[in-house]
Amino acid sequence: MIKTNSWIVSLLKSNLFLILLTVAVGVGVWFYEKPIKIPSDFRIEKIEFDGQEHVQEVLLLKASGLRYKKNIFDVSVNDVKNRLEQISWIKSASVQRKLPNKLSIRVSERVPIAIYQSNYKLHLLDIDGKVLENDGIGTFDNLPIIVGKGAEKSARHFLYVLEKFPRIKKQLAFAVFVGERRWNIRINKGITVKFPEKNLGYAMQILDEIADENGFFHDDIQEIDLRILDRVIVKKRADAQR
Repeated sequence: MIKTNSWIVSLLKSNLFLILLTVAVGVGVWFYEKPIKIPSDFRIEKIEFDGQEHVQEVLLLKASGLRYKKNIFDVSVNDVKNRLEQISWIKSASVQRKLPNKLSIRVSERVPIAIYQSNYKLHLLDIDGKVLENDGIGTFDNLPIIVGKGAEKSARHFLYVLEKFPRIKKQLAFAVFVGERRWNIRINKGITVKFPEKNLGYAMQILDEIADENGFFHDDIQEIDLRILDRVIVKKRADAQR
């Protein structure tokens, strides 16, 4: 048996490694300078939207920044998601690639809970206090109307309490946030009710009991003041006091 000197074996191995390394580097440079072309099958042909009810699809497409025929791998799904969530109506969005040529986009819209009057203009408001852009509020004219600086931030708690008293809610004309700290309401008979800064639920319970006893108030009442919880101050109309 012929014995091969160890230094010869080491030399051969070293040369083989250098050859393979050179080939690998050469191939890498070739791919870097001449990138692989994406087949036409991976160009965007379909963009599907789902979940929208009040936002038109054409607006979603425009806001997304997507274009047909664009390389589907050049699309940043996070960027598309963020752009869609800039629309006031859109609470969240998800974007998925469905190879070879389709993008599937699902949105979740915000739900209006009130009509908010600010600077003599009416806006829709969601539960998070987000003001929604709208061309008209005719579809939502059954929602309670709230007015006053800071009302959009405190509406959630007020409307949560109001929901427990359907009789009062049914008679509500509008609610005013006073001094950015407490609420007044006007009911349909023209009566103003003043609530305290704290213990809104307790005060509204008292109002509901008064309504139950008086068939929802007398026509000669102008104002009910509940700001002091251990007393009810009733102010009659001027013509009723004569």
